[in-house]
Amino acid sequence: MSENEHERLQSIAERLNVLKSQSAPKQTSSASAGAAIGRLMWIAFNIVSDLIAGVVCGLGLGYGLDVWLETRPVFIAVFLILGCAAGLLNAVRFLNSFERRRREKEARAPQKE
Repeated sequence: MSENEHERLQSIAERLNVLKSQSAPKQTSSASAGAAIGRLMWIAFNIVSDLIAGVVCGLGLGYGLDVWLETRPVFIAVFLILGCAAGLLNAVRFLNSFERRRREKEARAPQKE
């Protein structure tokens, strides 16, 4: 192997090492992006489940009272509105607690300068 080919192979090896080192942080950032997506999906699932639970419970209670008291649409309408309000209130409480925990975590983290 000539000296020229040896230098050429060394430069190719160095460039490969540089490219490998540049691509390594991208793998960790994609992992953190996946974790962020998972966290957002968890938040969305909690909000949706709170809203659905409020509506279902309100409809169930309203229907039960309407059947028991023989007043068909009255209690369904009232408890549907109350169930929606309760579900929305639970979702807002969840988001507030999540935001409070996020702020506390940021406050505990060391500041980068």
